[in-house]
Amino acid sequence: MRSLLDPLRHFTLTPTFLLLTLAIGLTACKPTASEAPQLSAQAPAQADHPFADSVFLGAAVYTSNPEQAWAEAVAVSGDEIVFVGEEQAARDWIGPETQVLELDGKMLMPGFHDAHAHIMAGGYTLNSCDLQDVRSRDKLYELLQACARDREYGPNDWVLGGHWPLAIFENGAPTKEWLDQVFEGRPAYFVDSFGHNAWVSSKALQLAAIDSLSIDPTGGVIVRDANGQPSGTLREDAMGLVAQHIPAPTNEKLSTDLRVGLQETARFGITSYIEPGIDQQQAEVYQAADRAGWLNARVLASISPNSEAASKFGDEIFAMLDKRNAWRSEHFNVDSVKVYIDGVIETETSFMLQPYLSGKNFQPFYAPAELAQLYQKLDALGLQIHTHAIGDAAIRQALDAYQAMLRANGPNDNRHQIVHLQLIDEADIPRFGELNVAANFQGAWTWPDQYIDVAVGVVGIERTHLFYPVASVQRTGGMLLGGSDWDVTTLDPLHAIEALVRRQDPDAEDGPVLGKDEQIDLETALAMYTRNAAWIMRQEKLTGTLEAGKKADMIVLDRNLFEVPAAQINEAQVELTMMGGKVIHSSEDIN
Repeated sequence: MRSLLDPLRHFTLTPTFLLLTLAIGLTACKPTASEAPQLSAQAPAQADHPFADSVFLGAAVYTSNPEQAWAEAVAVSGDEIVFVGEEQAARDWIGPETQVLELDGKMLMPGFHDAHAHIMAGGYTLNSCDLQDVRSRDKLYELLQACARDREYGPNDWVLGGHWPLAIFENGAPTKEWLDQVFEGRPAYFVDSFGHNAWVSSKALQLAAIDSLSIDPTGGVIVRDANGQPSGTLREDAMGLVAQHIPAPTNEKLSTDLRVGLQETARFGITSYIEPGIDQQQAEVYQAADRAGWLNARVLASISPNSEAASKFGDEIFAMLDKRNAWRSEHFNVDSVKVYIDGVIETETSFMLQPYLSGKNFQPFYAPAELAQLYQKLDALGLQIHTHAIGDAAIRQALDAYQAMLRANGPNDNRHQIVHLQLIDEADIPRFGELNVAANFQGAWTWPDQYIDVAVGVVGIERTHLFYPVASVQRTGGMLLGGSDWDVTTLDPLHAIEALVRRQDPDAEDGPVLGKDEQIDLETALAMYTRNAAWIMRQEKLTGTLEAGKKADMIVLDRNLFEVPAAQINEAQVELTMMGGKVIHSSEDIN
């Protein structure tokens, strides 16, 4: 009997060698109806069952299975869980070659499922000029200077980056002068932390032929100075005016970005996720990664014709969808489409039932009848519709379109959802349960951060306290999902889970609360990131709970989340991540 991590006791290993040493193997065969997962709370009836490849003992095993929430031990053979139950019974699975991990009360649970994460884009940002976590203009300027100093840009190279914060600029609109100065006249394109605004240089505007005479595109805004000149900020579909001139990335570049993103998912214990809004080239890179054996997550791609600015599309999406079966692979599913209804509240590009305090409103990207027809066509193809809607009017329009689709097509199992859901009108909250449309919230947004302060200035304090009504949707029968929207905000599920439970700053012991009576309990929050998200990805028979017969997608946390104060949830660390029986991340603290 030997420990799962015994090789670490005696050798200094490279990460690649560690994964090879700890690999238990992948078969990823989908169970037939006769092989449907069965919960095993005791040792199997047959006394001569094969020994397991690995056994986890001494754990606080949280299964996320409502029928048996807790267990003491788990056994794994190949890529599947073969036993979940009491420790004494688990010892029957231990043989001479079984790898055993004594967890000493640490928490073993299903791998996290992120129902909305831009993993490839997140890897790109980490590989580019990243302005994440900047809270002052001085610091941002320092980072820009560091990028110009430390990176080798040719005289005509594009400077690309992202994550600049709207909140530190007046009206969320930085101007081109900084980029012109720091990058010495090069074309520069920086996407904001929301992904709905671009900060561009004069050269970029010039290459796109954007000047004082340019007309705002439908669904977009060219921000202008007092003289009517483009100031350097482009909102929503206006971003595409410049983005289309940026040289397309190579497959090799996209593969590099994806590898970096996958390192982050493994580090945070994420074994399954939805990648929203990817195009054909990105889908092909994902498939190639899976076939090459390094896609260490289960991925549902929610595709769009253009990953830069796909706010509205017509027949071209169907031409793209005709090809999707060619991109499908063992761990990569393409049966979802992302549809945008509006932008973001903070820049007044969300569609609202009542105008902004400025008196303005933003028109949705689709007319109601047009959207309903699009939904009906996508639904008839057996696709999940993954809708971006933030303003209360946009959310109502999406729900109306789902309702019209249901009347036209009848019920099915396509498992549609709306993502973000910042402001939902009270009358529309019960409709999620009534229409069987899942509610995908970004937990990391559900506390009074600096963007709530910005929102107060555009919609008022009363409406901001109605933001993200998670508990209200649950109380009226809606299914809750959790997604990070990384690289907009942190990828860490524990940060989001704490925010959902407390509705306070996860990095503080106390503080103001966003939204009265909208906190949820820990079990509900964990379900959003495990079994509920597995269901929306159509893989509930494979993942989302720890049960015999399911895939061995599991994580070990350094503490039992149910035994620590809520304000300490995001302090927990992922010590081990296993996907399909293969260790894809381990910390020095696991033993």
